[in-house]
Order: sequence, then C-alpha cells, then structure tokens
Amino acid sequence: MHSRFDEFRATALGRQLEALIEAPCRYLEYAALSRAGVPAVTAVVHDLQARFPEVAGDQAARQFCGAAVAEVMRRHHHEVLRPRGRVPGGLLTYGAVWTALPRRMQICELLAALGGLTQEIRTLFEAVPPKRRRDRPEGTGFSAVEHLSHLRDLDVIHAERVGRMVAEDLPDLPSVNGVAMAAERDYLAQDPDAAFAGFGQVRASLVRTLGGVPPPHWERMGLRDGVRRVTLLELVEEVHQHDREHVQELHELAAEMGGAGTMEG
Repeated sequence: MHSRFDEFRATALGRQLEALIEAPCRYLEYAALSRAGVPAVTAVVHDLQARFPEVAGDQAARQFCGAAVAEVMRRHHHEVLRPRGRVPGGLLTYGAVWTALPRRMQICELLAALGGLTQEIRTLFEAVPPKRRRDRPEGTGFSAVEHLSHLRDLDVIHAERVGRMVAEDLPDLPSVNGVAMAAERDYLAQDPDAAFAGFGQVRASLVRTLGGVPPPHWERMGLRDGVRRVTLLELVEEVHQHDREHVQELHELAAEMGGAGTMEG
C-alpha cells in the first residue's frame, strides 16, 4: 500500500479497518464479487456501516478501505478490470472492479506492462484540468504533478535495487517513505514536463536493464527491511503493483478534479 496511508494505518481506526479487510475469509468474498463484475470493496460495506459509522464522515478512512482491498487483490494476482464501478450500499460511491480470476504475469508481460506505463500516465495526467494539476485530492493523496515526480524518483531507486540484487548476495532493500520524499524535494513546485521527461528516461532504462537479466538471476534474492526475503521477480512484481496503484489514484484524481466524484476502492 502506498506510503501516503502509513500515518492513517498506524491509528486505532486504521488498524481496526485493516483487520476487517485482511480477515482470511474476505478474499473469497472479494473474488466472488469480482466474478460478478462488482467492485470488491462492496464486501465490507455492510460491516463498515454497522460497526464503523465514523467512516461515513472520514474521506481518508474510505480511501484507506479501497487501498487495503486493492492490496489484497494485487497480492492474489488480480488486475484492475475497470477503475470505476458503482458500489451499492450508499457508503462508497465508486470502487475498482477486478479481473474475475487471478493470474501471475509472465516476465515478458511484466516488462511490456512496465514499458507501457509512461503513455498511460501521460494520458491520465492530461485528463486532469490544467488549473488543477497541483491540487491534492480530498482526504489524502498526491496532486497530479506530485505523481510524476514520485514515479520518476522511485524508478531511480528501483533501478538501484535491481542492480544490487543482480550483483550482490542478499542486499538489504529498505522501504522508502514516498510522502516524506515528496515533502523534502518539494514535488508540488516541480515542473511537470521535466518530471515526465525524467520519468520516461529512467523507466526506459529500467526496462532495458531488466530485459537483459539472465533467466537464473530472476530468482536471486534481496532482504526487504532486514526481515523479508524477496526474489528479483517478486521485486519487479511489486514495481508493477506500485504502478497500478498510481494509475488507479490518477483515475480517481481526474474524476475528482473534473467534478465527477471520487473512487474509494
């Protein structure tokens, strides 16, 4: 889940909502709704209304619920089928509709998806009205301009991690606080054209590097935050999942800035 939710996730309400959404039985509900073409977050609407009435007046909490459900679905290798589907029940307006069945992408598919992101991000960025590209959404989240700088700088880190995993035995891969980085580097004031150009360059370089990785090296491992061993393939899958989080957030942002409502999950 994006680091923008770290602060909320650490609150009492955040921990309670995460426990509700991460309960082992929930994935089966999310998957069943996905097969019916219904947003997966619908599965928790009744419990939210019955047990968490404060969520109705808390936009950040509603956004967190959508992001937490998305984290479960991506972990089980589902992809977003439609970013905006109507959520019944009256609490949430829109939610993502996920693919009916999980499927782990092949390496060639992952690389194609990574390479296609720059054009997808440009299209979504341009869908945000020019006068509102530095406006942040209600609740929590990046402005359109901040998304570009964040993606650029994260790809620099991704490239460094890939290089270390190929060259070193079990290198440490510490997490990055994207919200803190955005504040420190003043993403809000950066030039969007320069940020997008930089992102395009580092993403193309990353895809070229990954395309040259010998097949056995995809099983080399790094150590996430000193405790969790991940293969290079799993790391690249995480990059793809991170990409899709930003695509989904930009869909939501474009809708909100254009006055069409928001997507909560």
